[in-house]
Amino acid sequence: MLNIFFRALLLYLLVIFAVRMMGKRQLGDLQPSEIVTTILIGNIASLP
Repeated sequence: MLNIFFRALLLYLLVIFAVRMMGKRQLGDLQPSEIVTTILIGNIASLP
């Protein structure tokens, strides 16, 4: 259980870091389907 928590926390921090590095302009240029795909990949990666 604790392992899942730390993996999810690490992935969350990596996503926050990636969004900060992309900047607002590049993030605004993404299509909604690309944002959904990115979130789904993060969810799949956090599964045990």
